[in-house]
Amino acid sequence: MVSKKLIANAESAASFLTLMGNEKRLLIMIHLAEGEMSVGAIAEKVLLSQSALSQHLAKLRALDLVETRRDRQMIYYSCKSDAVRELLTTLDGVFGEGELSQMAYRSRRSGT
Repeated sequence: MVSKKLIANAESAASFLTLMGNEKRLLIMIHLAEGEMSVGAIAEKVLLSQSALSQHLAKLRALDLVETRRDRQMIYYSCKSDAVRELLTTLDGVFGEGELSQMAYRSRRSGT
């Protein structure tokens, strides 16, 4: 059963899911949920240039999903959002193993 609160907040939920629906932003948040990382380390993990990563991080900051800490020249990011952590837990349960993960694997192999 869906709550009336979710219905009332459908627009915000859709914005959140749209933002998290990008593969690179999802990967960024997966890594940041594990702990604080420098911009360079994030770029290396998600295979993005620092300029492309900067654009993704700006979108995540705009929704207040990440926080930053500066140490001299370095900027470190971490996951600030419990909603992101809950979403990642749910996605891990759905796609970590089982039917949907097998479906995704078959889809990648067939190129669709």
